[in-house]
Amino acid sequence: MRQSHLRLVLLMSLALGLLARAAGAIDAGAVPPSGAAGAGGGDATGGADPALEKRLAALRHKVLKDEDFVENEDTNRDPFHPYLRLFVDHQVSTTRKVPAAFDKAGLDELTLIAVITGGDMPRAMFRDGSGFGQAVKRGDFLSRSGARVTKILSDRVIVEITETTGTGEPRVVEKAILVNPDEAP
Repeated sequence: MRQSHLRLVLLMSLALGLLARAAGAIDAGAVPPSGAAGAGGGDATGGADPALEKRLAALRHKVLKDEDFVENEDTNRDPFHPYLRLFVDHQVSTTRKVPAAFDKAGLDELTLIAVITGGDMPRAMFRDGSGFGQAVKRGDFLSRSGARVTKILSDRVIVEITETTGTGEPRVVEKAILVNPDEAP
């Protein structure tokens, strides 16, 4: 590991030295050789073609303005511009916070321990993992996932849960929770 780190440092310093040498050659008016020695298409004095020399001279004497640093898709772009927003869905969440009987517990953490069906308004009693129990009626929200009680039968409670599909559309799913008389106090 240490040798590979040492090799990387040596290669980086060698590359920086070559870049510094090439930059010095450009500032001096010559073009660094590309490829083998003597290649590059220059004349006998070692200079580049006149069009390239003219362009380099114009770049050396160019006065920069504020407009040169403004993002423009045609000529330049900001390298520090965060493009993450193009990949993030900015839809406003339509979920609403509703008061639930067990707002800190998930539906799978709740146990149905009793059902009371004698009367106009049947009720069901649930208990969470900490032992806290509470009675709910039809229409009440049950857990932090927004499960809503739709039916209370003699041996089970039917709840509706809104899930999001893979396409991002909401889908309502019904789930039956059976009474567990072994858990009753």
